[in-house]
Amino acid sequence: GIKELIYRRQYQAMRHVNSELMQLYWEIGGEIDRQQREKSWGKSIVEALAKELQEEFPGVQVFFST
Repeated sequence: GIKELIYRRQYQAMRHVNSELMQLYWEIGGEIDRQQREKSWGKSIVEALAKELQEEFPGVQVFFST
């Protein structure tokens, strides 16, 4: 019973985290799209943004592809 409860809650937490990350990525994509349309950001902005985010959030790899 207790092990099952722990596994169930871990799974629920993982699903919640994944849901929040998907929402975050959707919002980031929307902001990049908006800035490209409104301020004529080019494609190179993604690389510059990735570098800036790496500096701001060292060690966090979920935002960046390598």
